[in-house]
Amino acid sequence: MQKISGIERITDNLYMIPGEGTATFPFCHSYLYNNDDFCIIFDPQCGRKQLKQAFDQIGKTFADLDIIINTHFHLDHSGSNFFLKKISGAKILIHEADAIALEHLDAYIERYGMENKEMEKDWRTFLKNFGFKEIIPDQTLKDGDIVPGDFQVVHTPGHAPGHCCFYKAGILISGDIDLTSPWIGNLSCNIADYLNSIEKLKKFRIIKLLPAHGLPVFENIPERLEAFQHRLLDRVEKTYNLLTDTPLSLDQITQLMFHEYPEEQRNRLRRRQAQFTFHFGKITCLNHLKYLKIQNRVKNITHDGQELWQKLNSD
Repeated sequence: MQKISGIERITDNLYMIPGEGTATFPFCHSYLYNNDDFCIIFDPQCGRKQLKQAFDQIGKTFADLDIIINTHFHLDHSGSNFFLKKISGAKILIHEADAIALEHLDAYIERYGMENKEMEKDWRTFLKNFGFKEIIPDQTLKDGDIVPGDFQVVHTPGHAPGHCCFYKAGILISGDIDLTSPWIGNLSCNIADYLNSIEKLKKFRIIKLLPAHGLPVFENIPERLEAFQHRLLDRVEKTYNLLTDTPLSLDQITQLMFHEYPEEQRNRLRRRQAQFTFHFGKITCLNHLKYLKIQNRVKNITHDGQELWQKLNSD
């Protein structure tokens, strides 16, 4: 992924702050909105050095921050909430469906469905090392709300139950509907919702799509949304094509999917959160299977206490 350097002015009041490194987990791009009335940060997990440079550029300090808005609850978007609120007293805003995951670490952990106590312990440690601390949002959002700065809340669940985009005059702060690689490695992800959310965004007149990861998109946005949607469906289809009439366990399906990746991609996955990679892959496959089951293309059975999956006969 290409690295973006330097704070970029999007409009007179809106700035893009590139995420640390290549803005991949546990970092993202942040967006800073500043006018005479408000200083607002969307997803302030770009890295503290980048944040300070951005605030210096507009002649402000962290203490001047008024509002923190999270597109959703994931760590690479919300990990700096506590740090910034402690300094500034800024209000934290997030959709009502994701508020509980900020308020309670147990609720956050539950959405990841860790398989055993040891993995759960490692995940808790990982989250805390990157800044997660329980915090109660000051305001919860719902679809159609208008937040300070006159951005419209567009509820776009799928990647997370409370995932939201923020729209204003042709500009969309799109969170993880980033037109790169749809991520659904979480028990709270839902493919049907994700697809519907992309359809919803196609109805908006979007001139500038500002993602949390990847590069900003300034052209061919309807076509890029369509391609993003198909990328998600193509991955579902790959999982389906791994199945046969012989029932397979989720572990077996995940292993088959993992070996479908090019070697370079497998190595990259191993390097990033290595102890969690296979687990996230399993949850991804499970979400594919759940979607295929809704379509009546697969079924699950229980054999000797183990859940198994197989294709449904076409006849």
